[in-house]
Amino acid sequence: MKTAMKGSRWFGRFSVALSAAALGLLVTGCEPECVDRFDCARKGNVGEGKQFACVDNRCVTQDIPNETGSDAGTGSDAGTGSDAGTDAGTGSDAGTDAGVACADLPHDPKLGTLQLQTGFAAAESATVPEGIGAVTVIQSGSEYTLYGLRNTDNTSVADDSIYALGTWPNVTLGSAALYAVVPDADRGNSTYPSGFLTNDGTRLLTGYTRGAEGSPGNVLVYDTATPKDSVYISAPGNFSAAAVSGAFFINGLGIDGASQGGLAVYALNVASKPFQGSKLATFPTTNVLAASGYSAVTSDKVAVFGYSVPDSSSSDPWAPYINHVHAVSPALYTPAVSSRSTLALSTTNAPEIYSGNDLQSVAGFGSGVALHRGTFTATRDVSRIELTPGGINPEAVTAGDLTPVLTTSNTCTNVVSMAPMGPDLLVGVKDKNGRRLVRLQQKQ
Repeated sequence: MKTAMKGSRWFGRFSVALSAAALGLLVTGCEPECVDRFDCARKGNVGEGKQFACVDNRCVTQDIPNETGSDAGTGSDAGTGSDAGTDAGTGSDAGTDAGVACADLPHDPKLGTLQLQTGFAAAESATVPEGIGAVTVIQSGSEYTLYGLRNTDNTSVADDSIYALGTWPNVTLGSAALYAVVPDADRGNSTYPSGFLTNDGTRLLTGYTRGAEGSPGNVLVYDTATPKDSVYISAPGNFSAAAVSGAFFINGLGIDGASQGGLAVYALNVASKPFQGSKLATFPTTNVLAASGYSAVTSDKVAVFGYSVPDSSSSDPWAPYINHVHAVSPALYTPAVSSRSTLALSTTNAPEIYSGNDLQSVAGFGSGVALHRGTFTATRDVSRIELTPGGINPEAVTAGDLTPVLTTSNTCTNVVSMAPMGPDLLVGVKDKNGRRLVRLQQKQ
């Protein structure tokens, strides 16, 4: 069961967020409190020299083991964990649903037991190379080049690297890693790869944090055209990211070059050198336990920035967080990126397009965004919201209805990743037949 849950969580799905100040997803309902140490990062700092560990599916405190080098942590308030599983067909995807074994249910070769809804089509699919998690796609004309994060389900973060995956739909693992997510100096048991991978058309961005006070960490900017120009940039508590040409948007606690830190969206302007970091947007919340959320960009360059807060209706201090998602027009954020100024997001200048404790990931899908909803280990649906910028007020964004794309009546097939691919959506699914990527298209 543990291996299956780890595998489902890694494949591009953001895992537990960084700390009480950067908390994102939480395990909910009747699920175990944890399956590994990454899940316990949500509980925050337990004091100097201590960290949480997962024992018998419960988070307990332990002494931080002595480590050599600069990566030895002094706390455990950091860490989005992203542990790659290599299992296929174990756990809930090979179990039973309403008394019927998943193995006995008919599975579509592409979508398994997921049901495609009216207005959408499933095009090509491809098997995912073993150990690949998050995927990002760079478009050049009609050609789509794929890159992925690889982890061999080893406890050492030294296994986390960026790999080339060929061109769609001929997905194959490159013969060698392109770049390590974590540099040698920061490798250790208290280092947590963040699990996201995005691109600005030329460069790739991923990141990691360390289990120490303030959630120190870096983002890696990998230059696909000139790999020797790839750099690590300080970005504490990086949790999710999205991009437009020449700029990355990082949801986290800070970035090199910003005068102030704290929960926000940070811009990394890579249009010229040296790269410049700034605090781009703050969120409309005063909750001291407000936490990081999701990031995405549509084909019309509408940005989606999110945060989360504890469920006020629950007395449980570790109750599920409510994710809030806002849409920001390019006419609003573009000048702020250039001037390195900070936007104060509100429902007036950035309409809230969704809120709920069931949000698992967000990705651009043409001129809208796809929302993956469900629980930590079970998909409920993937739905889409059209986002239209401009009009009388160029800084405005109009949100359409929540439209179902994929639905399911069981837990036999789960969505485990989403990534934009030109106007389409590349969805990672996992069931008894393994893992694969499926290209979803909106019918015209």
